[in-house]
Amino acid sequence: LLSDCCEFWRSAMGVRGLQGFVARVCPDACQTVDLREMAEKHRIDHPDCPPVIVVDAMSCVRRWYTPESWVCGGQWREYLAILEDFINAFMAAGIKLVFYFDGVVEEKKRDEWIKRRMKNTEEIARLFQFIKTHRKQPGREMFVLPSALPTFTRYALKSLGQKTVCTLQEADFEVAAYGLQHNCIGILGQDSDYLIYDTCPYFSIENLRLDRLVTVMYSREVLCRVLGISLTHLPLFACLLGNDIVPESMLERFWNKCLTNSPPRNRSYNRRTDILLSVANYISKIPCSYSSLKHLEEILPLGSDKTLLCRGVSSYLLPGQQSPWVPLNETNCQMLSLQQQSALCQDKEIFQVTCFLKLNDLFIAMTIVSLFWKCQIGHLVGSSSCLGQQLDTEMYFPSLWTHSNRSKSFLCWGCQSWTQHSGAEQTGRIPFLALLVTLPWVQPWVQLAFWAVSTHCWSSSQVKLLTQQHPKALLRAALNPFPIQPVYVVRTAPTQLPDLVLSPVEIGEFCTGPPVQIPLDGSFPFCMWMHHTAWCHLAKGALDPAVCVPGKDLAKEQHIQSENYSIFNILSHGEIECSNSLEDDCDTEIPGQAHIYRPARQHIYSILLESGKGGTCPSVKEWFVYFGNPLKQPDLIQPVQPSVTGGTPNLKTLWLAKGPDVEKQRYSTFLACFHLQDEMEELQALEAPVGGFCCLLAYLMMQVSSLSLEDLNAFLALILCLKGKSVAQLTGLQLAQVDSRAVHLGAVLIRGLTTLLMANSACGFPFRMDDLMPWAVFDGKLFQEKYQKAHRGCSVEELLEGNVS
Repeated sequence: LLSDCCEFWRSAMGVRGLQGFVARVCPDACQTVDLREMAEKHRIDHPDCPPVIVVDAMSCVRRWYTPESWVCGGQWREYLAILEDFINAFMAAGIKLVFYFDGVVEEKKRDEWIKRRMKNTEEIARLFQFIKTHRKQPGREMFVLPSALPTFTRYALKSLGQKTVCTLQEADFEVAAYGLQHNCIGILGQDSDYLIYDTCPYFSIENLRLDRLVTVMYSREVLCRVLGISLTHLPLFACLLGNDIVPESMLERFWNKCLTNSPPRNRSYNRRTDILLSVANYISKIPCSYSSLKHLEEILPLGSDKTLLCRGVSSYLLPGQQSPWVPLNETNCQMLSLQQQSALCQDKEIFQVTCFLKLNDLFIAMTIVSLFWKCQIGHLVGSSSCLGQQLDTEMYFPSLWTHSNRSKSFLCWGCQSWTQHSGAEQTGRIPFLALLVTLPWVQPWVQLAFWAVSTHCWSSSQVKLLTQQHPKALLRAALNPFPIQPVYVVRTAPTQLPDLVLSPVEIGEFCTGPPVQIPLDGSFPFCMWMHHTAWCHLAKGALDPAVCVPGKDLAKEQHIQSENYSIFNILSHGEIECSNSLEDDCDTEIPGQAHIYRPARQHIYSILLESGKGGTCPSVKEWFVYFGNPLKQPDLIQPVQPSVTGGTPNLKTLWLAKGPDVEKQRYSTFLACFHLQDEMEELQALEAPVGGFCCLLAYLMMQVSSLSLEDLNAFLALILCLKGKSVAQLTGLQLAQVDSRAVHLGAVLIRGLTTLLMANSACGFPFRMDDLMPWAVFDGKLFQEKYQKAHRGCSVEELLEGNVS
């Protein structure tokens, strides 16, 4: 649901008009390059580092889908063969590909996403009108991607052995960061933002000649020479032209001022080109400093948020980069500020970000973690509003030491007396981090746990913490919102302390000198990486087994590795999106797929968010496109518990437990999402792809009363005949005409497959994901043929082509 919804609006992202400007005004910036030659040069220069190209897959899917037929639901086996040819061309040149897919629709881009949805709805309405009038597929000028194409592209590439990454934020940032950090030979895509990032070279997918591996490389240096600015100016240049953070609507008056002070260079240029040149001219004449940016923020009508420009520039700074436009304490923390929303999943053992420790009685440790996440070690800024002053307590973070042969240190805790190590402060040799906690409710087993962790740490560090009272104020401090929330409070009861989930912190910077006081005003922008290595020992018995929990963040890890479908976004955001489908809004007999599959989704939400523990399940925000939905706000969908014998298993059972009984639970829970729990024996007897397809078909027959026996026969003939068809046979299949209702039903079925994927992910994978892919069960042209024959009254034998088994 998510990847395909992202594709529609990615084309509108970036700096509007910049790509065309480069092609028209800066032809020297468009350099034809041979990727084979670049790969060979890379091998010579870096013999231990194979050549890698990182691919912005979302900007490539339109180019990849070249089958002649596209309205009938997708030619999936043909498409899979095309992707394989694409990969093989690069493999033959010794080039490794890494594919990135959008994994989120960021809130700041929601308005643009909605605008694209409305536009796509109009395009699809015109498409159906054409099909009804001419009974054929229109030309490529009306091309619309088959429903869910980007979603299934991700799984197709993974099935072909490729590394695929589903992002936790906007893909272009992660693509640019990966390209820079891994010394890639380039980025392959079509997004003008790659001209702004200071990263590896940017290659054009639109200009790629696959047979010769030749394409266009866009030169940032040449672009800057034409504009009269430097690479350092590009982030500010992008912001002053309007981007994802700074809306164009706020810049019109500024553009007019620039145009007045910088007459057009060429009368043949359009207004957008003149704006680009005049903005560059303005930037080139101002000092490259934070004060210049602050002056711009004052003169621009940025409304109540005067930090837009600073945030916009920061958004282009990759990890480790700095800008003269932005002060150090405002440096971009995008890679570290992912998934800010509080988790909705009650089962933190499934959701938590890294290996973690669940402490039922300890409350002060949450404060420690939160305070560390709030401050930059080695770059602390004083504040009059500090914890010690507010609480009449004493909190000191003295010097940190690390072994000379280690570049990083891991924060951990050990409950031993500070005075035992007071003599070590002069030597700098501290065996582990010392923590003195005077709160009375710290239990002995907690002290033992902290001691066990600390003795296994690589580092020699120390922290002194003296706390005496005011636990409510400490809790308030710990829960003060910050870009990353390393702790989560769940199931809070007024009569007991909260259950806590603690994430360790990897400290990358150190300080020496006198103790410093820690302010609580949220002024520390620095975020530190989390690391789970030091916590692996916790699972070895350091804690009571009753509170020792699994050490993998399954939901997040599977999301990133493209192994599950939509689960992490539901658990972390409580939100889900689905873009347009090729549905005929004028056909009132067939409900929109958003409505058809909503009951199944409600059961899936219940499995994910309730985990069998009872209580009220939070609603899920659905941004689904369907007829009559203006998308002004999300639909709030209440989870509904499925009917599972013995009750719905929790996620720990479904995802982590093993054994034949658990396998049966997974399968029955999956079927219960589609109200088919009583048909388990019959469906399990079928081959897995056929069983999944029949599950979907049975659900459709229950939900859509207008489906006829002819429709059913067409679907069954499709699945039974598809197995024996080669890619060449499916490619050569010719249709005399195209039926608009069959187009609609094909899209509904494809969206049903994505619902199967979601249920399969939630239930612990009773099916292999490959068994639920469209190339295993669907072909658009073959379905059209079977549909038309069934509605003409052809016999079942003719429909099945002899496949009567």
